[in-house]
Amino acid sequence: MKKYLLVMAVLNVSSAFAQSRLDVDFAWNISHRCSPVSPVLRLKDIPPGTTVLRVKMIDLDQKDNDHGGGDIVATEAFGSSFTIAAGALTAYKGPCPENFTTLGHEYQFTVTALGAEDKTLALGSAKAPFSAKFVILQGLLKSP
Repeated sequence: MKKYLLVMAVLNVSSAFAQSRLDVDFAWNISHRCSPVSPVLRLKDIPPGTTVLRVKMIDLDQKDNDHGGGDIVATEAFGSSFTIAAGALTAYKGPCPENFTTLGHEYQFTVTALGAEDKTLALGSAKAPFSAKFVILQGLLKSP
């Protein structure tokens, strides 16, 4: 009986964590270099009750360089999936690594789903390098 209760407790805890994880996806293109226009961000698994999506981008190779982000406030309820349009992040500064033509830098978008009273309901992130070589290769891999 004790083993059964322990297994049930572990399953309840793990399912709670599984529900609190956002799926975040994005892709770079050359036009994002040094641009204030944020890329399209595709989100999945947004929990019910989300009223704000808080987005922040950081440079993983130069952490003191703040790239900002912004808040997307729901005018009506978010569905379980949502696409943040290009340029929707009002306090965003695009990637501008000094070594763009060689290695570039790696950047990470973190999205926090907030509910009533700014309670965190879910969190997710996605990262990708930003360099000329990577962006060109990424485009070739996604071409038909």
